[in-house]
Amino acid sequence: MERYLSYLPELLEGDATGKIADIYAEIRLCSGVPYVSTLQRYLATIPGILEFAWTVVRPAMISGAAPHAAWKAASEAAPPLFPNLSASNLQDLGINSDDLQTIRNIAANFARVSPVNVVTGALLEPIVNGQPLPSGHGFCSLTIDHPTMLPGMPSLPSMSLLSSDLLSELETLMVPIDGQPFLPALYRHYARWPGFASYLATEIPRRRSEAAVVLAEKRAIEGIVTAAKALFHKLPKPSEDLVLPNSSTAKLILDAIHRYRETSADMICTGQALLSSLPEHI
Repeated sequence: MERYLSYLPELLEGDATGKIADIYAEIRLCSGVPYVSTLQRYLATIPGILEFAWTVVRPAMISGAAPHAAWKAASEAAPPLFPNLSASNLQDLGINSDDLQTIRNIAANFARVSPVNVVTGALLEPIVNGQPLPSGHGFCSLTIDHPTMLPGMPSLPSMSLLSSDLLSELETLMVPIDGQPFLPALYRHYARWPGFASYLATEIPRRRSEAAVVLAEKRAIEGIVTAAKALFHKLPKPSEDLVLPNSSTAKLILDAIHRYRETSADMICTGQALLSSLPEHI
């Protein structure tokens, strides 16, 4: 069952205290989702690193400049729609009106948070790679409104309670992380609706090799990274007492950024495509 768990160690939100808890609160505000993602929860497990990272990127985040640039770039990905997701099709899959709203909200959470995490990593990457610290003029604080927080998502279903048939189907949704199969949380959430999960287990593997999907994912990530490069030069120079990560820690950070970038492309485009394909009501 290890393959269904997080692929990185994490400091859970309920265990965060002091400065880390304060940073988590600001991350939720800037992301517009009611939780902190794996990337930041992982950085929080390395002493001093989330504090370092947030010191660097906070001006772009708290102003709204980085999240909005990431969302704009992601919105231009334009992934192809999913077929057969009409109201009647969903009812055939055992989805009712309340289920649909929860399914849409889960997709919205992932489509919103993933671009923010990609831009966070892309803003950090130059410094972690050893480039000079930024020395820009900063951002006009809070000139861009933060979005209304999305509703929370249900807890992740226990994989041990799922049928063997459904678990076998979920195997087709896994992605390789460091050579090991990993089930992204988006698909794990959808396991609570077996009919819908089975539909995704049929569609997602086919989509992953579809040229239009591959190009959409590339557009999303490249657009966000390009936006981050422009924002990086506007970041104000951090204080002189900023402690940079050593080489071994820098490698851990870069590895996490690149891993997250791989899975985020899928989360961004699948989330967007589902929101565009699903009806708003049954």
